[in-house]
Amino acid sequence: MIEPDQRSAVYRVGRGILRFVVGAVVIGYAILDSLLFPLFRPLVRRLSAHWVFTGIGATLQKLPPYIVLLILAVPFVVLEPLKVFALYWFALGHLIQGGILLIVAHGASILTLERLYHAGKPQLMKIGWFKRVMTWLGGLRDAALKFAKSTAAWQWAAGVSSAVRDWFRSLVRSAR
Repeated sequence: MIEPDQRSAVYRVGRGILRFVVGAVVIGYAILDSLLFPLFRPLVRRLSAHWVFTGIGATLQKLPPYIVLLILAVPFVVLEPLKVFALYWFALGHLIQGGILLIVAHGASILTLERLYHAGKPQLMKIGWFKRVMTWLGGLRDAALKFAKSTAAWQWAAGVSSAVRDWFRSLVRSAR
């Protein structure tokens, strides 16, 4: 039988491991998102102004909240498992296939899920439990990003990212 002191020690260790894993996942996703989203930003901006997407947004705002949630769930159920499968390919050593699938799945996710969520957000926030969960997740994301941005690894990655961005901009300017 485990003594109460041993239980609290096991709990603290387990909690520390869980915090590390969640932190690593959040940092990894934030880095991936910050690297890939700028590539898609001009396309997202152009598509969001397109009449098809503005029409979809207007239609979503007229639909009942649970129908909007169902519309959001369909691409989520298709696209998010593709990201996990891409990571599985990475683990098997298929770096090119996994990388391509991850970029395509993430791009498709940005182009569909982000647009659908932002267009349908007013309706979705009418669902009480959805609003509570999204508010909680937003707070969790903000706390995790605040922690991640305070680490030396983030500072280093931000410096490298800024240097690469500046180099690329100078390259584009010199090509004009």
